[in-house]
Amino acid sequence: MKRIVITGVGLTTALGLGAPASWEALVAGRSGVRAPRNWPGRELHVHGVGELPRELEEQACSQLAPLLRKRTDRFAAISLVTATEAIEHARAGGGAIDRTRFGVVTGVGLGSPRSKDGETIGPTTVLRRMPNAAAAWIAIQHGLRGGSFNVGSACASGAHAIGQAFDALRLGRMDACVAGGADLLGTPDVLEAFVAMRALNDAAEPAEELSRPFDATRRGFVMAEGAGYLVLETLEGALARGARPLAELAGWGMSSDAHHIVAPAPDGEGARRAIEAALRDGGLAPEDVDYVSAHGTSTRLNDRSETLAIKAAFGEHAARLAVSSQKSMLGHAIGGAGAIEAVVTALSLAHQIATPTINLEHPDPECDLDYVPGRARRMPMRAAISNSFGFGGHNCVLALRRFT
Repeated sequence: MKRIVITGVGLTTALGLGAPASWEALVAGRSGVRAPRNWPGRELHVHGVGELPRELEEQACSQLAPLLRKRTDRFAAISLVTATEAIEHARAGGGAIDRTRFGVVTGVGLGSPRSKDGETIGPTTVLRRMPNAAAAWIAIQHGLRGGSFNVGSACASGAHAIGQAFDALRLGRMDACVAGGADLLGTPDVLEAFVAMRALNDAAEPAEELSRPFDATRRGFVMAEGAGYLVLETLEGALARGARPLAELAGWGMSSDAHHIVAPAPDGEGARRAIEAALRDGGLAPEDVDYVSAHGTSTRLNDRSETLAIKAAFGEHAARLAVSSQKSMLGHAIGGAGAIEAVVTALSLAHQIATPTINLEHPDPECDLDYVPGRARRMPMRAAISNSFGFGGHNCVLALRRFT
Protein backbone atom coordinates (compact mmCIF):
# COMPACT_ATOMS: atom_id res chain seq x y z
CA MET A 1 0.00 0.00 0.00
CA LYS A 2 1.36 3.41 -0.95
CA ARG A 3 2.28 5.80 1.84
CA ILE A 4 0.79 9.29 1.48
CA VAL A 5 2.46 12.38 2.93
CA ILE A 6 1.59 16.05 3.38
CA THR A 7 4.10 18.37 1.71
CA GLY A 8 2.29 21.72 1.73
CA VAL A 9 -0.37 23.50 3.78
CA GLY A 10 -2.43 26.67 3.51
CA LEU A 11 -4.79 28.42 5.93
CA THR A 12 -7.03 31.46 5.86
CA THR A 13 -8.91 32.04 9.10
CA ALA A 14 -10.22 34.84 11.27
CA LEU A 15 -6.82 34.72 12.98
CA GLY A 16 -4.76 35.46 9.90
CA LEU A 17 -3.88 35.06 6.25
CA GLY A 18 -1.50 32.16 5.73
CA ALA A 19 -0.74 29.05 7.76
CA PRO A 20 2.08 30.61 9.85
CA ALA A 21 -0.15 33.47 11.08
CA SER A 22 -3.06 31.21 12.05
CA TRP A 23 -0.78 28.61 13.65
CA GLU A 24 1.03 31.21 15.77
CA ALA A 25 -2.27 32.66 17.00
CA LEU A 26 -3.74 29.23 17.78
CA VAL A 27 -0.69 28.22 19.81
CA ALA A 28 -0.96 31.53 21.69
CA GLY A 29 -4.61 30.76 22.49
CA ARG A 30 -5.98 33.88 20.79
CA SER A 31 -9.61 34.09 19.74
CA GLY A 32 -10.63 35.20 16.26
CA VAL A 33 -14.29 35.57 17.25
CA ARG A 34 -15.50 39.17 17.09
CA ALA A 35 -18.70 41.17 16.96
CA PRO A 36 -20.29 40.68 13.51
CA ARG A 37 -20.03 43.23 10.74
CA ASN A 38 -22.50 46.06 10.62
CA TRP A 39 -25.23 45.25 8.12
CA PRO A 40 -27.33 48.42 7.61
CA GLY A 41 -31.03 47.81 8.11
CA ARG A 42 -30.51 44.36 9.63
CA GLU A 43 -30.73 43.54 13.32
CA LEU A 44 -28.66 40.45 14.00
CA HIS A 45 -29.31 38.23 16.99
CA VAL A 46 -25.73 37.03 17.30
CA HIS A 47 -22.94 38.72 19.19
CA GLY A 48 -19.91 36.87 17.84
CA VAL A 49 -18.73 35.51 14.48
CA GLY A 50 -15.37 34.10 13.44
CA GLU A 51 -15.50 35.93 10.12
CA LEU A 52 -12.58 37.10 8.05
CA PRO A 53 -11.72 40.73 8.83
CA ARG A 54 -12.42 42.96 5.82
CA GLU A 55 -8.81 44.04 5.53
CA LEU A 56 -7.59 40.43 5.58
CA GLU A 57 -10.08 39.43 2.91
CA GLU A 58 -9.08 42.39 0.74
CA GLN A 59 -5.41 41.49 1.18
CA ALA A 60 -6.13 37.92 0.13
CA CYS A 61 -8.24 38.84 -2.88
CA SER A 62 -5.71 41.44 -4.04
CA GLN A 63 -3.60 38.44 -5.11
CA LEU A 64 -6.18 37.65 -7.81
CA ALA A 65 -6.38 39.34 -11.21
CA PRO A 66 -9.33 41.80 -11.43
CA LEU A 67 -11.18 39.74 -14.06
CA LEU A 68 -10.77 36.57 -12.03
CA ARG A 69 -12.06 38.32 -8.93
CA LYS A 70 -15.22 39.34 -10.79
CA ARG A 71 -15.84 35.74 -11.79
CA THR A 72 -15.45 34.23 -8.32
CA ASP A 73 -17.52 34.47 -5.19
CA ARG A 74 -15.92 34.82 -1.77
CA PHE A 75 -15.67 31.10 -1.02
CA ALA A 76 -14.00 30.30 -4.36
CA ALA A 77 -11.65 33.29 -4.16
CA ILE A 78 -10.46 32.43 -0.65
CA SER A 79 -10.20 28.75 -1.60
CA LEU A 80 -7.95 29.66 -4.52
CA VAL A 81 -5.72 31.89 -2.38
CA THR A 82 -5.43 29.23 0.34
CA ALA A 83 -4.83 26.33 -2.04
CA THR A 84 -2.17 28.43 -3.79
CA GLU A 85 -0.35 28.82 -0.47
CA ALA A 86 -0.37 25.04 -0.01
CA ILE A 87 0.85 24.40 -3.56
CA GLU A 88 3.66 26.95 -3.28
CA HIS A 89 4.65 25.51 0.09
CA ALA A 90 4.89 22.04 -1.47
CA ARG A 91 6.85 23.30 -4.48
CA ALA A 92 9.29 25.24 -2.33
CA GLY A 93 10.56 22.05 -0.78
CA GLY A 94 11.63 20.26 -3.96
CA GLY A 95 11.32 19.80 -7.70
CA ALA A 96 8.24 20.13 -9.86
CA ILE A 97 5.19 17.85 -9.72
CA ASP A 98 3.76 16.45 -12.97
CA ARG A 99 0.62 18.57 -13.47
CA THR A 100 -1.11 15.88 -15.53
CA ARG A 101 -1.01 13.71 -12.39
CA PHE A 102 -1.83 16.52 -9.93
CA GLY A 103 -5.49 16.71 -8.88
CA VAL A 104 -7.85 18.92 -6.89
CA VAL A 105 -10.57 17.92 -4.42
CA THR A 106 -12.52 20.60 -2.57
CA GLY A 107 -15.18 20.53 0.12
CA VAL A 108 -17.91 23.15 0.52
CA GLY A 109 -20.79 23.10 3.00
CA LEU A 110 -22.96 25.96 1.78
CA GLY A 111 -20.66 28.00 -0.46
CA SER A 112 -22.72 30.88 -1.84
CA PRO A 113 -26.21 30.30 -0.46
CA ARG A 114 -27.86 33.38 -2.00
CA SER A 115 -27.28 36.51 -3.99
CA LYS A 116 -26.30 39.68 -2.20
CA ASP A 117 -28.96 42.34 -1.69
CA GLY A 118 -29.26 44.43 -4.83
CA GLU A 119 -26.95 42.20 -6.85
CA THR A 120 -27.63 42.11 -10.57
CA ILE A 121 -28.05 38.69 -12.14
CA GLY A 122 -25.65 38.44 -15.05
CA PRO A 123 -23.38 36.17 -17.08
CA THR A 124 -21.08 35.40 -14.13
CA THR A 125 -23.83 34.54 -11.62
CA VAL A 126 -23.75 30.79 -12.29
CA LEU A 127 -19.96 30.80 -12.29
CA ARG A 128 -19.95 32.33 -8.83
CA ARG A 129 -22.71 30.13 -7.40
CA MET A 130 -21.75 26.63 -8.53
CA PRO A 131 -20.31 24.62 -5.62
CA ASN A 132 -17.54 23.16 -7.81
CA ALA A 133 -16.22 26.65 -8.61
CA ALA A 134 -13.36 26.40 -6.13
CA ALA A 135 -12.13 23.08 -7.54
CA ALA A 136 -12.41 24.40 -11.09
CA TRP A 137 -10.55 27.66 -10.47
CA ILE A 138 -7.74 26.00 -8.52
CA ALA A 139 -7.21 23.54 -11.39
CA ILE A 140 -7.41 26.28 -14.05
CA GLN A 141 -5.09 28.73 -12.35
CA HIS A 142 -2.42 26.12 -11.62
CA GLY A 143 -2.87 23.93 -14.70
CA LEU A 144 -3.65 20.85 -12.59
CA ARG A 145 -5.03 18.22 -14.96
CA GLY A 146 -5.12 15.15 -12.76
CA GLY A 147 -8.87 15.42 -12.12
CA SER A 148 -10.90 17.83 -9.99
CA PHE A 149 -14.20 17.66 -8.15
CA ASN A 150 -16.12 18.89 -5.11
CA VAL A 151 -17.55 17.13 -2.05
CA GLY A 152 -20.53 18.38 -0.05
CA SER A 153 -21.27 16.83 3.34
CA ALA A 154 -21.96 19.85 5.56
CA CYS A 155 -19.44 20.18 8.40
CA ALA A 156 -17.52 17.09 7.23
CA SER A 157 -16.99 18.37 3.67
CA GLY A 158 -13.36 19.44 4.01
CA ALA A 159 -12.35 16.22 5.76
CA HIS A 160 -14.21 14.08 3.23
CA ALA A 161 -12.39 15.92 0.42
CA ILE A 162 -9.05 15.02 1.98
CA GLY A 163 -10.14 11.41 2.42
CA GLN A 164 -11.21 11.16 -1.22
CA ALA A 165 -7.90 12.63 -2.37
CA PHE A 166 -6.05 10.14 -0.15
CA ASP A 167 -7.86 7.22 -1.79
CA ALA A 168 -7.17 8.56 -5.29
CA LEU A 169 -3.45 8.62 -4.54
CA ARG A 170 -3.42 5.15 -2.99
CA LEU A 171 -5.25 3.77 -6.04
CA GLY A 172 -2.75 5.38 -8.39
CA ARG A 173 -5.27 7.71 -10.02
CA MET A 174 -3.07 10.69 -9.08
CA ASP A 175 0.48 11.26 -7.86
CA ALA A 176 -0.38 14.46 -5.96
CA CYS A 177 -3.50 16.35 -4.98
CA VAL A 178 -4.38 19.62 -3.31
CA ALA A 179 -7.38 18.96 -1.08
CA GLY A 180 -9.35 20.86 1.53
CA GLY A 181 -12.41 22.99 2.01
CA ALA A 182 -13.87 26.41 2.66
CA ASP A 183 -17.02 28.26 3.60
CA LEU A 184 -17.58 32.00 3.91
CA LEU A 185 -20.99 32.40 5.48
CA GLY A 186 -21.00 35.64 7.46
CA THR A 187 -24.16 37.07 5.86
CA PRO A 188 -27.32 38.09 7.69
CA ASP A 189 -29.50 35.41 6.09
CA VAL A 190 -27.15 32.56 6.98
CA LEU A 191 -26.60 33.78 10.52
CA GLU A 192 -30.33 34.27 11.11
CA ALA A 193 -31.08 30.83 9.66
CA PHE A 194 -28.75 29.17 12.16
CA VAL A 195 -30.19 31.29 14.98
CA ALA A 196 -33.67 30.09 13.96
CA MET A 197 -32.40 26.51 14.31
CA ARG A 198 -31.26 27.39 17.84
CA ALA A 199 -27.80 26.10 16.92
CA LEU A 200 -25.77 29.27 17.64
CA ASN A 201 -24.80 30.77 20.95
CA ASP A 202 -26.79 34.01 20.80
CA ALA A 203 -26.05 35.13 24.36
CA ALA A 204 -25.19 38.78 24.96
CA GLU A 205 -21.68 37.96 26.16
CA PRO A 206 -18.19 39.02 25.05
CA ALA A 207 -17.66 37.64 21.54
CA GLU A 208 -14.37 35.91 22.31
CA GLU A 209 -16.04 33.89 25.12
CA LEU A 210 -19.00 32.56 23.13
CA SER A 211 -17.32 29.41 21.80
CA ARG A 212 -16.51 27.16 24.74
CA PRO A 213 -16.39 23.49 23.74
CA PHE A 214 -16.79 20.92 26.51
CA ASP A 215 -17.55 23.62 29.08
CA ALA A 216 -20.61 23.04 31.29
CA THR A 217 -21.99 26.47 30.31
CA ARG A 218 -21.78 25.94 26.53
CA ARG A 219 -24.96 26.79 24.67
CA GLY A 220 -24.26 26.64 20.94
CA PHE A 221 -21.58 27.10 18.32
CA VAL A 222 -20.20 30.27 16.75
CA MET A 223 -20.42 30.64 12.98
CA ALA A 224 -17.10 31.22 11.26
CA GLU A 225 -15.43 31.62 7.90
CA GLY A 226 -12.20 30.19 6.58
CA ALA A 227 -10.37 27.76 4.36
CA GLY A 228 -7.78 25.04 4.78
CA TYR A 229 -5.89 23.15 2.07
CA LEU A 230 -3.03 20.69 2.00
CA VAL A 231 -1.00 19.00 -0.70
CA LEU A 232 -0.88 15.22 -0.56
CA GLU A 233 1.73 13.19 -2.42
CA THR A 234 2.87 9.62 -2.54
CA LEU A 235 5.94 9.25 -0.36
CA GLU A 236 7.83 7.82 -3.33
CA GLY A 237 7.05 10.87 -5.45
CA ALA A 238 7.78 13.37 -2.69
CA LEU A 239 11.18 11.86 -1.92
CA ALA A 240 12.06 11.55 -5.60
CA ARG A 241 11.65 15.28 -6.11
CA GLY A 242 13.43 16.14 -2.87
CA ALA A 243 10.40 17.35 -0.90
CA ARG A 244 10.37 17.32 2.89
CA PRO A 245 7.08 15.90 4.22
CA LEU A 246 5.36 17.73 7.06
CA ALA A 247 3.39 14.71 8.27
CA GLU A 248 1.96 11.45 6.97
CA LEU A 249 -1.74 10.87 6.32
CA ALA A 250 -2.01 7.29 7.50
CA GLY A 251 -5.67 6.54 6.86
CA TRP A 252 -9.24 7.69 7.26
CA GLY A 253 -12.66 6.43 8.19
CA MET A 254 -16.26 7.45 7.67
CA SER A 255 -19.73 6.44 8.80
CA SER A 256 -23.29 7.67 8.90
CA ASP A 257 -25.37 8.06 12.04
CA ALA A 258 -28.61 7.47 10.09
CA HIS A 259 -30.25 9.01 13.14
CA HIS A 260 -31.36 12.64 12.67
CA ILE A 261 -30.94 15.41 10.11
CA VAL A 262 -29.21 17.69 12.63
CA ALA A 263 -28.59 15.99 15.99
CA PRO A 264 -25.77 13.46 16.40
CA ALA A 265 -26.51 9.98 17.69
CA PRO A 266 -26.60 10.59 21.46
CA ASP A 267 -24.35 7.63 22.28
CA GLY A 268 -21.74 8.64 19.70
CA GLU A 269 -22.04 5.25 17.99
CA GLY A 270 -21.55 6.58 14.45
CA ALA A 271 -18.58 8.73 15.41
CA ARG A 272 -17.04 5.77 17.24
CA ARG A 273 -17.25 3.62 14.13
CA ALA A 274 -15.59 6.34 12.04
CA ILE A 275 -12.73 6.64 14.56
CA GLU A 276 -12.23 2.88 14.63
CA ALA A 277 -12.30 2.74 10.82
CA ALA A 278 -9.62 5.44 10.60
CA LEU A 279 -7.38 3.60 13.04
CA ARG A 280 -7.77 0.32 11.12
CA ASP A 281 -7.12 2.01 7.79
CA GLY A 282 -4.02 3.69 9.16
CA GLY A 283 -2.67 0.55 10.81
CA LEU A 284 -2.81 2.26 14.20
CA ALA A 285 -3.60 0.75 17.57
CA PRO A 286 -5.49 3.02 19.97
CA GLU A 287 -2.34 3.24 22.10
CA ASP A 288 -0.38 4.69 19.14
CA VAL A 289 -2.45 7.88 19.18
CA ASP A 290 -1.46 10.74 21.47
CA TYR A 291 -3.67 13.60 20.28
CA VAL A 292 -7.23 14.16 19.07
CA SER A 293 -8.27 17.30 17.19
CA ALA A 294 -11.91 17.28 18.26
CA HIS A 295 -14.91 18.39 16.23
CA GLY A 296 -15.75 20.18 19.48
CA THR A 297 -18.52 22.53 18.35
CA SER A 298 -19.57 23.89 21.77
CA THR A 299 -23.08 22.44 21.51
CA ARG A 300 -24.64 20.41 24.28
CA LEU A 301 -25.24 17.29 22.18
CA ASN A 302 -22.12 17.23 20.02
CA ASP A 303 -19.53 17.64 22.77
CA ARG A 304 -21.14 14.97 24.91
CA SER A 305 -21.57 12.43 22.08
CA GLU A 306 -18.02 13.06 20.81
CA THR A 307 -16.64 12.44 24.28
CA LEU A 308 -18.55 9.15 24.46
CA ALA A 309 -17.29 8.16 21.01
CA ILE A 310 -13.64 8.84 21.93
CA LYS A 311 -13.97 6.86 25.15
CA ALA A 312 -15.64 3.94 23.37
CA ALA A 313 -13.07 3.84 20.54
CA PHE A 314 -9.96 4.23 22.70
CA GLY A 315 -11.03 2.45 25.87
CA GLU A 316 -8.74 3.03 28.84
CA HIS A 317 -6.27 4.89 26.61
CA ALA A 318 -8.79 7.73 26.21
CA ALA A 319 -7.78 9.06 29.62
CA ARG A 320 -4.20 9.51 28.34
CA LEU A 321 -5.15 11.39 25.17
CA ALA A 322 -4.79 15.14 24.73
CA VAL A 323 -8.00 16.39 23.10
CA SER A 324 -8.58 19.96 21.96
CA SER A 325 -10.94 22.04 19.83
CA GLN A 326 -9.67 24.79 17.57
CA LYS A 327 -13.29 25.95 17.24
CA SER A 328 -12.91 27.52 20.68
CA MET A 329 -10.69 30.11 18.94
CA LEU A 330 -11.87 30.04 15.32
CA GLY A 331 -15.57 29.26 15.53
CA HIS A 332 -17.15 26.75 13.16
CA ALA A 333 -16.34 27.23 9.45
CA ILE A 334 -18.78 24.48 8.35
CA GLY A 335 -17.39 23.07 5.06
CA GLY A 336 -13.96 24.50 5.81
CA ALA A 337 -13.74 23.28 9.42
CA GLY A 338 -12.54 19.72 8.82
CA ALA A 339 -9.83 20.85 6.40
CA ILE A 340 -8.66 23.69 8.65
CA GLU A 341 -8.42 21.29 11.57
CA ALA A 342 -6.59 18.68 9.47
CA VAL A 343 -3.97 21.29 8.58
CA VAL A 344 -3.64 22.26 12.26
CA THR A 345 -3.29 18.58 13.21
CA ALA A 346 -0.46 18.16 10.68
CA LEU A 347 1.26 21.23 12.12
CA SER A 348 0.72 19.88 15.64
CA LEU A 349 2.55 16.69 14.70
CA ALA A 350 5.33 18.60 12.96
CA HIS A 351 5.87 20.96 15.90
CA GLN A 352 4.89 18.49 18.65
CA ILE A 353 2.43 21.00 20.12
CA ALA A 354 -1.25 20.52 20.99
CA THR A 355 -3.26 23.71 20.53
CA PRO A 356 -5.49 24.62 23.49
CA THR A 357 -9.21 24.64 24.11
CA ILE A 358 -9.88 28.15 25.40
CA ASN A 359 -12.88 29.28 27.49
CA LEU A 360 -13.00 25.91 29.24
CA GLU A 361 -13.47 27.11 32.80
CA HIS A 362 -16.41 25.07 34.12
CA PRO A 363 -15.74 21.34 33.62
CA ASP A 364 -18.76 19.35 32.51
CA PRO A 365 -18.97 15.99 34.37
CA GLU A 366 -20.19 14.39 31.14
CA CYS A 367 -17.14 15.68 29.26
CA ASP A 368 -14.32 14.28 31.34
CA LEU A 369 -11.30 13.95 29.04
CA ASP A 370 -8.10 16.03 28.92
CA TYR A 371 -9.13 18.91 26.65
CA VAL A 372 -5.86 20.90 26.95
CA PRO A 373 -7.60 23.83 28.66
CA GLY A 374 -6.32 27.36 28.29
CA ARG A 375 -2.76 26.89 27.07
CA ALA A 376 -0.99 25.01 24.30
CA ARG A 377 0.98 21.98 25.36
CA ARG A 378 4.31 20.78 24.03
CA MET A 379 4.20 17.01 24.12
CA PRO A 380 5.45 13.95 22.25
CA MET A 381 3.03 12.98 19.47
CA ARG A 382 3.42 9.86 17.38
CA ALA A 383 -0.02 9.92 15.78
CA ALA A 384 -3.21 11.94 15.90
CA ILE A 385 -6.76 11.90 14.59
CA SER A 386 -8.92 14.78 13.39
CA ASN A 387 -12.68 14.40 13.88
CA SER A 388 -15.35 15.98 11.66
CA PHE A 389 -19.06 15.34 12.10
CA GLY A 390 -21.65 17.05 9.88
CA PHE A 391 -25.35 17.84 9.86
CA GLY A 392 -27.12 14.83 8.39
CA GLY A 393 -25.03 12.39 10.40
CA HIS A 394 -21.93 12.51 8.15
CA ASN A 395 -18.86 11.38 10.12
CA CYS A 396 -15.29 11.58 8.86
CA VAL A 397 -12.06 10.95 10.77
CA LEU A 398 -8.53 11.46 9.44
CA ALA A 399 -5.60 9.58 11.00
CA LEU A 400 -2.16 11.21 10.77
CA ARG A 401 1.34 10.14 11.80
CA ARG A 402 4.40 12.16 12.60
CA PHE A 403 6.68 11.80 9.61
CA THR A 404 9.98 10.06 10.29
